[in-house]
Amino acid sequence: MARFYFHLTSMDRHIRDNSGKELATANEAYDHARKLIDKILFHMGSDDAQGWKVVISSDSHNAPIIVPFPEPCPFPGRRGGPSN
Repeated sequence: MARFYFHLTSMDRHIRDNSGKELATANEAYDHARKLIDKILFHMGSDDAQGWKVVISSDSHNAPIIVPFPEPCPFPGRRGGPSN
């Protein structure tokens, strides 16, 4: 198991994760970052998310993994295909 750290960063703010989470693989770390982003967006909304990303680092991996927040949808309320 490796310890992964999930730092939140934008153009002008950086929030460090000093405790991290032990996970078996980098794929699990990526999945955890996506869940973290979903939780953040649920509480703060997507309007304030532009430019934010999660930077995943680990003591045992050389390169960070960068997971950007999704861009806000230009059509509020339209999530699926055409409505009937």
